[in-house]
Amino acid sequence: MKSLALSGGDLVVDAGGLQMLEGPAKIRQDLALALGEEYNTDPYHPGWGSVLLKYIGEPITEDTPMLVQAEVSRIIQQYMANQRSMLEAASLNNQAHTINTSEIIRTVNSIDVSVSYDSVRVLVDLTTMAGQTMQISRTVS
Repeated sequence: MKSLALSGGDLVVDAGGLQMLEGPAKIRQDLALALGEEYNTDPYHPGWGSVLLKYIGEPITEDTPMLVQAEVSRIIQQYMANQRSMLEAASLNNQAHTINTSEIIRTVNSIDVSVSYDSVRVLVDLTTMAGQTMQISRTVS
């Protein structure tokens, strides 16, 4: 399933018009958007977004890495559940699904959190159903 490419909150335009994303690039953008938007601010999708932004400016404690890891895990599990729902709905309605195997997360291999002074860095390692591995990095500071 293709998505419009975004950069800095704006649509990306190339010579052929609006740039589209699919495969691992789509997963990377989708998860970056979910992790970067404040939780529960979208009136049409109340569970959308993340609480990572609340850590900005707060003291980093010994619990912070665990809390950040749990939040990132929640976002990824929600994304995977949404993918499953889309595939099930297509199957039940005898429709072809629009998600290709390079856009479906098969496994979350690791979620590593590291703290450095006043910032927290998250590195997520995923594998798609197509067998592609990818990493997504996010820094909260």
